[in-house]
Amino acid sequence: MIYILQKFWQAFLYSDGYNMTGLAMTLWLLVISCAIGFCLALPLAIARNSRNPLIWAPVWLYTFIFRGTPLYVQLLVIYTGVYSLEVVQDHALLNEFFRKGID
Repeated sequence: MIYILQKFWQAFLYSDGYNMTGLAMTLWLLVISCAIGFCLALPLAIARNSRNPLIWAPVWLYTFIFRGTPLYVQLLVIYTGVYSLEVVQDHALLNEFFRKGID
């Protein structure tokens, strides 16, 4: 395994600024999603510990909904819900992308 990584690491992690391999793209998405998750989690955790019900109640509801529904259902709702936005329907490329996926 180490020999394969030493010999072919450039093929796995190749990026020229325009094209990336699957592994490089996956690692990049992992870093971005962890950063976004941390930036969302910290203020939400602080708000959840607040004594004011106007602050912690929406955070509690948000976590209750997202923890209570399966990820596949969330993805379906987001995927079909995004297409109902007028901005997406007006954009030619996004409209075609979502229309082909729904059909």
